[in-house]
This record gives sequence, C-alpha cells and structure tokens, in this order.
Amino acid sequence: MLGVPRDAILLRLFPFSLLGRAKQWFYTIKEKNTTWALCSTNFLAKFFPMGKTNALRGKITSFQQQHDESVPEAWERFQDYILKCSHHGMESWLLMQTFYHGAFLSLTISQATALVEKMASNQGWNEERIQTHKRGGGMHQLKEVDMLSA
Repeated sequence: MLGVPRDAILLRLFPFSLLGRAKQWFYTIKEKNTTWALCSTNFLAKFFPMGKTNALRGKITSFQQQHDESVPEAWERFQDYILKCSHHGMESWLLMQTFYHGAFLSLTISQATALVEKMASNQGWNEERIQTHKRGGGMHQLKEVDMLSA
C-alpha cells in the first residue's frame, strides 16, 4: 500500500492471526504496542518465554529420524517443530544440515529443500526407506513380559 508504513500494516493485521488468550492479551496492551518490533518482542516474551523457546530450538537442533519413521514422516515432524518455533533464528542451510546431517552439503539450500520436498511427496518411496534396526549400540531391548517369561 502506498504511503502506509509497514508497522501500521503489521499491527493492523496481527490481531487476525490470534485466538483466545493471545487475542485478549493484544487488545489489553494494544496502546503499548506502538511499533511492530515492540509488539513482536512483547508477544514472544509473553507466549514464548526463553525456557520454552530454548526447548523448541533444542527439538530442532537435536532432530533425528526415528527408527520406524519414513523420510516423509520425519520431514513432516521436522517442519512441525519449525512452525512451533518460527522465531528460532536459524539459517536455512543449518536447518537442512540438521535434518539430513550434512548429506546435502554439495547442493544449494533451495536444491536440498526441493529434493526433500520431492522425497516427502513420493508415496512409493515411503516403505523402502523405513529403517529396520534400532540404534542403541547393539543392545537388545526386552519388554517386561519377555523378561518374566525368560
């Protein structure tokens, strides 16, 4: 929009993205949120305190594909973590490296993202990629019933 400051647009549209307590919070302190930077800082402090943000970032940075999880399922779970902490502040290349532990280092970020998106959408590839062994240093894990019957 011509002549309308970016802050004004963001502050006007932001309440439409909120529900429940967050919307009530916004209208309660609307007068204090005079700039978008101030509003976003206040929102993150209220609904994503440092402990919560660090926990969510930890899920992203320590991401690993589960033993019985296909690549599309892992990609979906990884994307969910990113959405839950969209203010993670991590570069795209680091996110991709975290997801695939450096396997795509010869590709650009957009090439790696496109490849993972293509793999995740390819339904036939699903079953072939499920890992059949568990990580754990070669140790067998027994259920309680198995231990009792042994």
